[in-house]
Amino acid sequence: MAKEAPRLFISYRREDSIAYAGRLYDHLSAHFGADRVFMDIGQIAPGDDFITVLDHRVGASDIVIALIGPEWLDAHNEQGRRLDQADDFVRYELAAALQQGKRLIPVLVGGARMPDVKQLPAAIGALARHQAHPLDDTRFQFDLDALIRSIERRPSLLGQFAQLMNGERIRKWRRYSVAGIALLMVLFAWVQLFDALRIDTRIESYTMALGDLVASVPVSERIVIAGFDEKSEARLGSFGPAWRREHARAIDRLVDAGAGVIVFDAYFERPSAADAELTAAIARARQRGTQVIVGVNRLIGEQPAVIPGLAGVATGLLCVGGRLGYASVAPIAALKLAPPATPTAVAGSPDGAPIDRVSRKLAAIATLAVGGTTLAVDDQRRELTVVSETGKTLWQGPLQPVTTSVDGSGQARNDCPLLSAGDDVAESLIRLAPLQAWRQAPQRYDYEQLTGPAATIAAGELAGKIVLIGDARAGNDQFLVRRGLGSELRHGVELHADIVNNLLQGIHVRSLDPLLQMLLMVAMAAAGGWLRLFRPALRPLSRRLLVAAGVLLYLALTVLIHAQYGVLFNTAYHLGALLLTYWLVGRLATAGAGSGGA
Repeated sequence: MAKEAPRLFISYRREDSIAYAGRLYDHLSAHFGADRVFMDIGQIAPGDDFITVLDHRVGASDIVIALIGPEWLDAHNEQGRRLDQADDFVRYELAAALQQGKRLIPVLVGGARMPDVKQLPAAIGALARHQAHPLDDTRFQFDLDALIRSIERRPSLLGQFAQLMNGERIRKWRRYSVAGIALLMVLFAWVQLFDALRIDTRIESYTMALGDLVASVPVSERIVIAGFDEKSEARLGSFGPAWRREHARAIDRLVDAGAGVIVFDAYFERPSAADAELTAAIARARQRGTQVIVGVNRLIGEQPAVIPGLAGVATGLLCVGGRLGYASVAPIAALKLAPPATPTAVAGSPDGAPIDRVSRKLAAIATLAVGGTTLAVDDQRRELTVVSETGKTLWQGPLQPVTTSVDGSGQARNDCPLLSAGDDVAESLIRLAPLQAWRQAPQRYDYEQLTGPAATIAAGELAGKIVLIGDARAGNDQFLVRRGLGSELRHGVELHADIVNNLLQGIHVRSLDPLLQMLLMVAMAAAGGWLRLFRPALRPLSRRLLVAAGVLLYLALTVLIHAQYGVLFNTAYHLGALLLTYWLVGRLATAGAGSGGA
């Protein structure tokens, strides 16, 4: 349906611009129709009330054109300046137009300039704020066409062309925004932007915490923690090398109880008078088929820093509990690199392959506890596989370079002193069992039950168990763990027990395959665009509720998938793709509507 032409009212002063008014009237009547344009000449019948007719015509008009010529402002009669007189018809017309809120277009003719507000009476002072349009004799047709376009609110030909190009550009942007934002999120994920801001890790924390509410981690009956606490310290004195005699008794008692593996979440570097008793107890345990594993905190050369009698005993990494909050990580194994040598080739190597700089493969104490004796490295895929003595694959995951952070004082901080920048480490996110599972029977024993005067452990009681001995004193070897919105303190030995539990039961928290992550980002970006354009007539509140429902559905699915399969999604990047596309497509749709784009 064609849009109705506007109704125009031409206000002019006869002594100033009657010639221009007549010429303008003719052209506007030819373009819009004579019934759509009003001038006082010939259109007010004899006997009509001039004021009544003007009131009616101004009220019925859509646009009032005020012709301003060189004498318009200063026209006088015997009473003074015409504009200052209340019965001046030009003043009356313009005052009525301003009062009624009509669109008022000052048209400057004969070289006139737009008057300043100080030059106008108060009744029509607002006229000075209206944008004027010149109508020059030397380019009358051009200025007239521009005035008509302004009346019809049409842009110029150049403006129409720019509008068309903008519309095409907006359509292209809307077409390619989904892929562009998906690629942007892939880039963010590649550089781990959200992880650097700790957004990604916090969302992982909430996902894992909610996953545990859906399905808590089962606890293997093979795992037992023996924690020494304040009671042990009261009997034995401050924890230190003097306790090794007591550790020897604990080993003997545990072997008698049938323990299959004994793991010390502690390291033995400084010699003591009780070393012989400790090493003898370990030897007796090995003879009876019980494996004993001790921690190592540093290397001397390429060998673990341990007391001499432990040179042949299995030693493992003690590091645990890194990263932020609930999404704690622990090394499964590490590749310790030798210092860089001169870039010579391997002797006799026909392809000139560089010298292998890996000096030692180090398994974590939890990895050794479950029988992870073989560490197979795939150099091309940068991947490590842990294999048991029976050939079973216990864990497989990527190798990453070790990095060090800097604390507030500017000193390098390393949560694992055994490793240094340049080494490679295979880490696993820890899926935590309920804390109380590690603090009550049958998973928990006090150190005093093994070695104290009131020791109660019976022969065969721990047949085939993996026993982890570690510090359970308040304030010692503790890690703050955030579980969703809450937090708790766990001892290092309890985190090692969680890793052992994960490895025994094949629980491997891992990220989705990178290709699938990228495809999911594209899908989420497409979903964001679809949600924004779905049913254009949908009210804003309803649309926002639809987006919120989509986000909640996605989060629920990520929690269920994690609980069932241990897979973590790049949630921050996926939601970023969805919400950013939703916002951008909305802006482009608004811009497209404003510029006439489809």
